[in-house]
Amino acid sequence: MITNLQVKAARVLLEWDQSDLARISGLSMATVAALEQGKGSQRPATWGAVQIALEQAGIEFTPEPGVRLRREKFSLQIFEGHESVLKIWDDVEKCYAQTGGEILLSGVDERVWIRKYRKDLQQVIDWRKKNITTRLLICEGDTLLTGPAEYYRAIPKYLFQQAPYYVYADRLVIINWGPPQTVLLINNPMIAETFRRQFEFNWSLGRKLDPKKVAIATLHSEN
Repeated sequence: MITNLQVKAARVLLEWDQSDLARISGLSMATVAALEQGKGSQRPATWGAVQIALEQAGIEFTPEPGVRLRREKFSLQIFEGHESVLKIWDDVEKCYAQTGGEILLSGVDERVWIRKYRKDLQQVIDWRKKNITTRLLICEGDTLLTGPAEYYRAIPKYLFQQAPYYVYADRLVIINWGPPQTVLLINNPMIAETFRRQFEFNWSLGRKLDPKKVAIATLHSEN
């Protein structure tokens, strides 16, 4: 098992503060602080969540014990057709199966998602049962949602991007509705973090939605 000193060293190599590690590993700030200070009896699952978060960001733990940065990982996969998005959803669940986590989705137009994936969206809604949460950016003036208003922010049209993108773990996903519908899956910690920070900036500018002024879509299939 990794040590608290390895965790602290890894965080320094990544130029993360404790809040970054807490957010990406799905733990609280207090838990991360206690873990790094060697206080209390942290559960193996807690150490596992931290190790996975750091390794996905490019850290390699060595036997000495020590830490080092792996050579930057980069892979690109291209999927086409209706199944392309379903493959991404399956990858999300695979990445977060043990620890849970957060998905960021920018450029959301729920009308498009409902038209294309009405029968499949329940899989995403059920993520909350698996400790997987989602935050979404929609365009100012849009009031059609598929989930509670608290998960959304409305951003000005000049910031809204027509091509949606996902950020989760060390992955960036860009969706082109086409035709043909194409999904790019980029596996690279630096690129994922760049888009994550862009999302967070836009989220900070976004407007909270009034639950009384939005419509929650019905997802069951129409006859």
